[in-house]
Amino acid sequence: MAELARRGLLLPARLGEVVPIVVQAIGYDVRRGNHSVGTHVRDASCYVCWAFARAYSPTVLKPYVRALSVALVLTSLFDREVNCRRAASAAFQESVGRQGADNFPHGIAILTTADYYSLGNRSDSFLTLALDIAKFEEYQTQIIRHLADVKLLHWDIEIRSLSSRSLARVSRLNPSYSATNVLPKLLEQCFSDDLVVRHGSLLGVAEIVLAFGEANRVDVLNAEIKSLISELVPSIEKARLYRGRGGEIMRSAACRMIECISLARIPLTVKQQVSLIILIHICIHI
Repeated sequence: MAELARRGLLLPARLGEVVPIVVQAIGYDVRRGNHSVGTHVRDASCYVCWAFARAYSPTVLKPYVRALSVALVLTSLFDREVNCRRAASAAFQESVGRQGADNFPHGIAILTTADYYSLGNRSDSFLTLALDIAKFEEYQTQIIRHLADVKLLHWDIEIRSLSSRSLARVSRLNPSYSATNVLPKLLEQCFSDDLVVRHGSLLGVAEIVLAFGEANRVDVLNAEIKSLISELVPSIEKARLYRGRGGEIMRSAACRMIECISLARIPLTVKQQVSLIILIHICIHI
C-alpha cells in the first residue's frame, strides 16, 4: 500500500477503506506464549503513514488526520521496540511537515518533545514524554485508554509495570475520567482467569490509587470504589488467585497494592488492616 500510494496508484477514493486497516496495523501485536509477533507489521504500517503524507494533499488527507495522528503518537510513545517508536515519530514528523501543523494538532510541540533521541529510552517515553504530550487534550483521553486497555495487558511484565506507572501519572491530569471510566474496569479485571490481565490490572489499580493519594484527589473516588479497593487484596486471596502459575508476581503486585493503599490513606476497618498484615506476613515467609 505504501508503494502504491507513493506512485499515485492508490486513489484518494480508497482511503476510507485503507486508513482503518493501517491504523489497526500500527497496533498489531499478537501474543505467542512468552513473546509476540507483529513488530515488522507495525514498522511497515508506519512506512505507509509516511508514504501517505508525501502522496496526498492536505485537503485529501484531512478527514483521516485525527485517526492517523493519534495512532502515530501512541506508537511513538508506547511501542515496546525502539525501531517502531522511531518509525512512528518519523512518520508523524513527515506528516506535520507535508500536511501542515494546522492539520496535526500540536504537531510542532510534540516533535520537539518526542524526537529521535528522546524516544530511544523506553522509560523516558512512558514516564516523561507521555505525560508531556498528555497535557494536550486531543491526546489525553486516548493515551489513558491505550495504557489501560492495551499496555496494561501486554505480555511483557516490564511493559505492564511501566504502563501502570505511566497511567498513574497521566491520570493526575484527568482524575475524574480515570476514576469513572478506568478504575471500575480494572477492578473487575483483577479477577480475570488470564494471569497477564489480572496482574496488569492489579498494578494499574495500585498505581492510580497512589497517584490520587499523592495529589490529594481521593475525593474523586465514590464510596463503592473505595470499598472495592479496600477489599481487593482479601478478595483476590479468597479467590485463590495467588496459587499455581504466576503466583509469585501476583503476590508481588498485591504487596504493592497494600503499600499504595497505605500511602494514599484509603480508609480501612480494623478487620481489613489485620487481614492485610497477615497477608504480608505470609508473603514474607513464602
